[in-house]
Amino acid sequence: MKNEKVKYKSSPQWHDFGNYQSFERQCSNYSDYLNSYVVWFAKKSNVCRFAMKQGLFLAMFAGSLFFIGKFEGDYESIELWLLSLLACFILFISLLPDLVTDLGVIKSKSNILIISTYFIPSVLKMLNMDLGVIIIPLLGIGLGMSVIFYFINRLEGYTRAWSRYRTAQYKVSLISCQKVTGLLTERQALYRLHQVINREVETRHKDIVNDLHFFGDKMSGLFGKSTSI
Repeated sequence: MKNEKVKYKSSPQWHDFGNYQSFERQCSNYSDYLNSYVVWFAKKSNVCRFAMKQGLFLAMFAGSLFFIGKFEGDYESIELWLLSLLACFILFISLLPDLVTDLGVIKSKSNILIISTYFIPSVLKMLNMDLGVIIIPLLGIGLGMSVIFYFINRLEGYTRAWSRYRTAQYKVSLISCQKVTGLLTERQALYRLHQVINREVETRHKDIVNDLHFFGDKMSGLFGKSTSI
């Protein structure tokens, strides 16, 4: 069965509502618009947050191997069963919240690629290669992955946009419910709907500008420190 493609709609303009005088038509169009972006940004946000979290746990795994190697005196004394058991244990802890709510988290190709990195030391051990060549790089990969995906998520505003559109979707649903139950008249419901649209547009603008300023400030601070050094 083929997956249905989500149709992305452009931002609603005030003149778009001129041809539709009824609240129901305007509410339906705007709800479809919000839902398309909720789904789109949720996927982006989930990938970034999963990579950020797994990067930290991957760094924890590499750090554990580093301290075990220092305690034992060398990495060669670390047994294969310990490498595999430690990788499975840390991986299970990192995936437990996701497995409780969504078993399909381990089916994603990008997630499987990240998960497979936990078993690189075990593969090297089976090939009788030196584990020391991968421990520090693995630690750097984990920390780097968390930082990079954090900045990507923040710069592109995936999580903020997903939360913003979802909040607006909830407000529109509440207005529709109040209209159906008679708590709001047609005129009142239209007024509140337009307020939600206006606030969403203003909030979107502020989020975009704030995300760009955040990235610019971080980069300026980084280059400033490099120059001073």
